[in-house]
Amino acid sequence: MINENDLTAPFSAIRRRIKEQAPLIHCITHPITMNDCANLVLTTGAKPHMASHPQEVAEVTAGAAALAVNLGNITDDRMLAMRRAAETARAVGIPVLIDLVGVAGSTLRRDFACRFIADYRPAVIKGNSSEMKAVCGLPSHAVGVDAGAADAVTTGNYTEAERLFGQYAAAQHTVVLVSGAIDMITDGHVSCGVTNGTPLLAQLTGTGCMLGALAGTYLAAGSPWQAAVLSAVTMGLAGEYAAIHATGMGSFHMALFDAFTNLTDEQICTEARFV
Repeated sequence: MINENDLTAPFSAIRRRIKEQAPLIHCITHPITMNDCANLVLTTGAKPHMASHPQEVAEVTAGAAALAVNLGNITDDRMLAMRRAAETARAVGIPVLIDLVGVAGSTLRRDFACRFIADYRPAVIKGNSSEMKAVCGLPSHAVGVDAGAADAVTTGNYTEAERLFGQYAAAQHTVVLVSGAIDMITDGHVSCGVTNGTPLLAQLTGTGCMLGALAGTYLAAGSPWQAAVLSAVTMGLAGEYAAIHATGMGSFHMALFDAFTNLTDEQICTEARFV
């Protein structure tokens, strides 16, 4: 069992390094959430670059501090771009995150994700519980790109989910970030669950993609484990604060970005909740 103070101890230093260094984060994502992902990266102090043309991504990745790829709304060009960018990331030695959007309901995406993971060994693999079960080769109950209720990580099945996803993480030599009401982070040796959040996050398109972009950003200043935990806590807390001021989904969307901008190190370190 990890001490909560040990989990939160690196948070302030990671956030400070991002602000001081303003690293370039290359995000290859889809047009549905591109704007929100870019603006979220900006709230951290980092610089987003959303290039996705196959003929330019290698050059962009070569100048970046981290690469985050997202399988949402996938196209042939973006699949090619992701592979070329990942090849460059491997060559220059920067960390890669893959967000498994939609793999539970698409053979195309699932096959691509499995090949990508095998070829490029991303530092963080992020997905909801249905998506993670799919890449583990298990049946899932996804509804489109959303996790099925039967697949959710809960306090009742936490130990079994920890075993399942931990085995996968260890086999892939990676950190797995399983998003949901409980965000599970595991590398197969140590695990934690983050319980910060609000149901409103699941009602706003793109919050899962934003979590992936945030974790990719923190990869530029912290270990894969630290980046995954910090991103889950930050997203959850921002959602909680945004929900206080929201009167509907439109105001929640705006309040969410205000919360990202205004969250302090003290809030993130003292209000993080774990199971």
